[in-house]
Amino acid sequence: MKLRNLTERFLENLAEAVDSLSVGSTPSSLNPTIAVLSALVLTGTAAFSYGFALPALILAISVVLVLLAHSSVRQWTKILLFVSVWVALVSAPLPFITPGKSIAVLSLGLIELGVSFEGLNEMIAFISRTTAAAAIFTSFASAMGWRRIVNGLEGLRMPGQFGLFLNLSIIHIPLFLRETAKMLSARESRIVRKIRIREVWRVLSTVVGDLLLRGYERSWRLEKAINARSFIPLEPSLKTPSTAMGIKDFLLLFISLCILTLGVLSVV
Repeated sequence: MKLRNLTERFLENLAEAVDSLSVGSTPSSLNPTIAVLSALVLTGTAAFSYGFALPALILAISVVLVLLAHSSVRQWTKILLFVSVWVALVSAPLPFITPGKSIAVLSLGLIELGVSFEGLNEMIAFISRTTAAAAIFTSFASAMGWRRIVNGLEGLRMPGQFGLFLNLSIIHIPLFLRETAKMLSARESRIVRKIRIREVWRVLSTVVGDLLLRGYERSWRLEKAINARSFIPLEPSLKTPSTAMGIKDFLLLFISLCILTLGVLSVV
């Protein structure tokens, strides 16, 4: 069995997706603080909403935002497909464990599993909420880039040390993923016989220890490089990003607050 068939391809696509979100497409069109505030409001509204109307509305807004920002629709769609498939796998037991009106029965030998209407409804609602929340936040990230997302968080008075850590993480996550893919290829090249699925997982587990060691070595080298180029101890920047607002920012904030109001009213 080839280790590259699924794992390495997944890691490469994930690194490519992170790189695409790091660039952004419209760096000067939106105020970062207002955009991040709107993204957090809409993401929270989608995540805690009831029913299907609000998630569908927020998903439509995210599609419009991606199209208006001329972002990579392909990369954005790949991220949403991954989130949807993963959430579907996680929520798959809901139709079988939620009590309610049975609409179907699955027979697995001596075991019969009933599919309830309430459980199926809960599963679909959970998938829609999670997908809409991921869609709206990644649409803002693809339009602005992770760097301006961090600037927006700093504008919301996030501690500067966290901003520094986020910036370093954004830079090194793609490197970390590609390093993992290279290590898998190296281990695959040393296997000259056909191996079973249990041995595949054993080989994959050996990558974890090396990744920890390489991660520690990379962080150690980064710390030494920063200290060597700094005349004073490294401190996080306390400078707040520019808060100049335009019509687009007011409109975006107004729409976000309106959707939040609809979400609160739907609960009440």
